[in-house]
Amino acid sequence: MSRFQIFIPGSEVLTADQLAGVGLGDLIANAAVQRSDGPDGVGALVSWPVPGDSVTGYKPHEQTWLPAVKSGEFEAGRYWVGIWNERPPVPKDLQRQYRYNGKPVELNDGNEWLIPRATDLPTDMILADDGTWKFEVQRQFHDFWIEAGVWQEKLTASDNENDTFLWTEISDYIVKALKLNYMLTDELISELRIFSQGNLFRALYVICGVTDGR
Repeated sequence: MSRFQIFIPGSEVLTADQLAGVGLGDLIANAAVQRSDGPDGVGALVSWPVPGDSVTGYKPHEQTWLPAVKSGEFEAGRYWVGIWNERPPVPKDLQRQYRYNGKPVELNDGNEWLIPRATDLPTDMILADDGTWKFEVQRQFHDFWIEAGVWQEKLTASDNENDTFLWTEISDYIVKALKLNYMLTDELISELRIFSQGNLFRALYVICGVTDGR
């Protein structure tokens, strides 16, 4: 069986590039697209079959389909995420071909997920203003790296996690980190119920390179 599937209702386009149009541009690589029935009429069914594990298709009695939630400018219901009832995906099913260095953290599903460290993300060598060479994080990771510095300051300045942090902000940032190493959607993360208050902070400590003193 495949990792999971994405159904885009009403789509007449059968190329993976349409994933970007529904906010899933990071899932374009190696995607296969076919015309299919789905949970909301007829449209494009996207999958990522792997050798020896390539069952795909819309099989409503064997699958659970999750409608997309609203995300910024993207409307709810723009796609659906389908998972197999008898085999929900685990980290090894979802990991990207090339993952970034980090530390495994056990989440609520009992599995270890590799959380990337911001300081281990790829860098380029560039010239500084004084003419010396320096390493700078690659542009596609720049915002993530900057945000890691902000979180690092908050973590080192606070004695009580509950005093200074908003859970929605922490969750959004950890989701960004997970998506660097795994093929995921927000809906899938929610359905797998992998987060709790404690493991969110363990993941945040890993990303920021801060020692968890608990």
